Amino acid sequence: MGLASAIEELVREIYGPAGLIPIEPPPALNSTFAIFGGQFETYRVFIIAVGLVIMISVSLLLQKTRLGIIIRAGVQDSEMVEALGINVRRVFTLVFILGTVVAAIGGMTAAPFLGAYPAMGTQFLLTAIIVIVIGGMSSFEGTAIAAILVGLTRATAEQISLQYFNTPILASVSALVFMVIVLLVRPTGLFGRE
Repeated sequence: MGLASAIEELVREIYGPAGLIPIEPPPALNSTFAIFGGQFETYRVFIIAVGLVIMISVSLLLQKTRLGIIIRAGVQDSEMVEALGINVRRVFTLVFILGTVVAAIGGMTAAPFLGAYPAMGTQFLLTAIIVIVIGGMSSFEGTAIAAILVGLTRATAEQISLQYFNTPILASVSALVFMVIVLLVRPTGLFGRE
């Protein structure tokens, strides 16, 4: 989080403290369509599709490839993997680079939907940490399921909050409350292993 704050301040220094910078979706995706009487923005469906492709790709990488086996083994016991002659630091550097690419794709796809601003990344950092803790620190699938559950929890809390308090205040704390409840019931997260 410290590095994210430093990068955020660097962006503010370079581009100024300008708040929201509107970015339009590509023209081909800047439309709506109807399904079952409901209107949907094409770009929102595109965001969901990109997210699903990334989630499936990362899952396949971790579960079905030699690199995925090395990554999982390195997380469990890096000394043993080093003893097998594999450079774990190089593998973890590659994982960091892949994570950065995935984060960049996420930022690029979210910018037309949310706008671009210096704190864009840090806004989601706490939610990402909460999702990882809820899903279980060692479970990719658990994290994916937790992301959906946190999203549904926030959306429900926002609707209830708007209906009864005329402000979306409950949405901002709902993920934290959900995390506390999960950790009280299951300290390793929903799918975490001890």
